[in-house]
Amino acid sequence: MNPKPSLEILIATMNRKDLSFVDAMFPVLDLSRYRLLIINQTRLEEDLISNVEGIRVINSREFGLSKSRNLGIENASGDILLIADDDIEYLPDFDKTILEAYQTYNEASLISFQFLADRPEYMKCYPKKDGYTKSRKQSLTSFEISFLRADIQSNKIIMNENFGLGAVFPSAEEQVFKDDVLKKGLKIAYVAKPIVKHFGKTTGYDQSDVDFIRAITAQKFLSYGTYSYLWLFKFVFFLYRHRYISFFEQVKAYQTGMRAILEIKEINNESKL
Repeated sequence: MNPKPSLEILIATMNRKDLSFVDAMFPVLDLSRYRLLIINQTRLEEDLISNVEGIRVINSREFGLSKSRNLGIENASGDILLIADDDIEYLPDFDKTILEAYQTYNEASLISFQFLADRPEYMKCYPKKDGYTKSRKQSLTSFEISFLRADIQSNKIIMNENFGLGAVFPSAEEQVFKDDVLKKGLKIAYVAKPIVKHFGKTTGYDQSDVDFIRAITAQKFLSYGTYSYLWLFKFVFFLYRHRYISFFEQVKAYQTGMRAILEIKEINNESKL
């Protein structure tokens, strides 16, 4: 009989001096049941220290959300890793939902789930059916994502540090990560069950925001190459048709996307030198 795989939660946070924020993430759950790896990015002289069994802490002087995620992936020890922010609340039996998903979709290297929001306007539009997927259209939020540590580490997949808060493109890091998993020939699945609550609007999904347009266009260039120019044209029209931008703002939005493509191309060229 195979042993039950272990689950480890990778929490990105900043400037923490104590572990009180962790209790808010597990208000009705027995925290001692879970393994946590906290990456605390800080310039404070007082580091975050854990004397709690099952909770490890790494204090980092580097900043950038994707850098924090990568440090967590590099130092993780669990079989299944779960990405987390410090402002979420886990639902009862979230771990059971995740473990059952990996039993059902036992060829998947990454499985995403759903999250609950406190307002209807903050809700995402999710597919209704579970299953394996190769779609690059479904957007992911970080705390919906779980993956097999061995598969990700052995394929040298990391978060692209040009994307995410504190980076050149301050969002879309989850989409780039998912695309990289698919490019390696690994399988992805989606399960239509919530595992976590998030209160308030998630960052990086205001479709009219300049930074969002820059980030999503750069991500599409990494995914589609030269076809991203056509995608950008259609995306700008989508923004206008759904009233995210006005008729006269279409040219500005297109120019923003074009500059983002030039930026990511320049970054890629520099990395090859």
